Amino acid sequence: MYPQIQLKTDHSTNHPWIFRKMIHRPKSRLSPGTIVEVVSRTGSYVGRGFYHPSRTVAIRLLTTHPKEKIDESFLRSRIQAAKILREEILKIPSRSNAYRLLHGEGDGLSGLVIDKFGDVLVIEPSSAGYIPFADILVSILKELYPSCIVCFRPDPKIEQQEGVSFQPLRKRYPCPERVILKENALTMEVSLLTGHKTGYFLDQRDNRAAVADLAAGKEVWDLFCYTGGFGISAALGGARSVIAVDLDEKALLVAQRNAQLNHVSIHFIHEDSFDFLRRMESEQKQADLVIVDPAKLALVREEIPRALRTYNDINRLAMGRIRTGGILVSCSCSGLVSEGQFLSVLSNAARQAQVELQMFRITGASPDHPIRTDFPEGRYLKVVFSRVIRPS
Repeated sequence: MYPQIQLKTDHSTNHPWIFRKMIHRPKSRLSPGTIVEVVSRTGSYVGRGFYHPSRTVAIRLLTTHPKEKIDESFLRSRIQAAKILREEILKIPSRSNAYRLLHGEGDGLSGLVIDKFGDVLVIEPSSAGYIPFADILVSILKELYPSCIVCFRPDPKIEQQEGVSFQPLRKRYPCPERVILKENALTMEVSLLTGHKTGYFLDQRDNRAAVADLAAGKEVWDLFCYTGGFGISAALGGARSVIAVDLDEKALLVAQRNAQLNHVSIHFIHEDSFDFLRRMESEQKQADLVIVDPAKLALVREEIPRALRTYNDINRLAMGRIRTGGILVSCSCSGLVSEGQFLSVLSNAARQAQVELQMFRITGASPDHPIRTDFPEGRYLKVVFSRVIRPS
């Protein structure tokens, strides 16, 4: 039924990614996204998934069960299971109307993300294999959420890497320009046309709430603030003052509107966060709570050394500007950088800044971003809460 691809070795893991170097090239050319059946070197069944002829990840396994077909019933069961986790087990709708409904490999659908923002469901495909299933995906989501708008928001970089066009889907199922969401105490405007990823970083929901709990009476700096989630959370938590810094002018405009929506006063600065910290150093200014949340710094393995240096430099500068006993919230969303590497970077930065870090909370993404045991790469976000102490 499906074209067959053979591995060069026996397959001893259920990891959903099979790399190009691990397979024999198929005898006939298969287009990106073709569903294939994978067998081991000895011919035993491994699984079924989407094939790509030129990407490093040649096959995205979706199932390892021989009787399971990749069809409408299969997709519906995976999406329904994802819905149950968020709404019945985690009960996220009781505190937020925005959450990740489906998290790729974590929910058994490699290369597919679905985010729910109020009454808007945003689909972000990372595999050409989902193009033929687009109408089916929309139909399933409309069944589960009859009052919701369903739209596609593909990443142009992924589109280029896949070598296919998702634009017909974008045109057939367009996103509204913006949506207003509720998250804990926050009210946030999300730009669905210009925002990063699907428009908003839902993975930091619980970390934003933790910052709100820590912020009372403190001077807070929110670096790489994007649309203001951390800074506004701090202000709602009773911060004495909040400065939010970002180089993205469009994001800052949204952040300013979000501050107004939440009736808080924040001083927004359009500046590179490195330059801001150096300027604060020259002006001998300090803060009580600093959030450092840069964009992904390592997209490929070759970029890891540079990313580690950048994480070191920005955290060292931030540590130098935090009052003794103050708090640093340091984030890394680079999945290629391990937690161990990130903690080592923070330790090294602390030595260079001549401070001690008392780490009291190490977290990751909110639980609507689940991690499967066969895909540890799913634990991409690292967030470290530390108290900064200067030796007397």
